[in-house]
Amino acid sequence: MRVLVIGAERLGAKVIGQLSKIDGVEILVAERRERPVAVEEGIIEKVDVVAHVTAMNFEDILEKTAPDLVVLARTVQDWDKAETPMGSEYVAGMERELTKFDVAVLPVDSRVLGPH
Repeated sequence: MRVLVIGAERLGAKVIGQLSKIDGVEILVAERRERPVAVEEGIIEKVDVVAHVTAMNFEDILEKTAPDLVVLARTVQDWDKAETPMGSEYVAGMERELTKFDVAVLPVDSRVLGPH
C-alpha cells in the first residue's frame, strides 16, 4: 500500500513514525520545505515532493505519487496561517477540498498524537 503523508513537521514526523511500523506500507512524503522535522530528526532521508500542497496542485501531486491513501498531517502553523483570524477554519476548508478527489484522504488531528 502506498501512503502519501502531507506534512513532515512535528505532527507529520509522528505520523510517519507510526506508519513505518506497518509492514508493506510504502510511505511517500510531501512537504513545502526540503528539510522539515522528519528529515532533521532522521525519520526520513528526504521529502519526495517538495511543494505546498493545496487544492490547486493536489491532482498533479496525486498523479506523480499514485497513493492508495493520503494522510494530511499538518497543523495550522504548517499552512502559514498560525496568527491569522480564522486560521483553523481556513485549514479545515482546505482539507475538505482535498477530500473531493478520487483517493481516500485522512486528516490527522494533532490532539491524537499528543503535543508537538
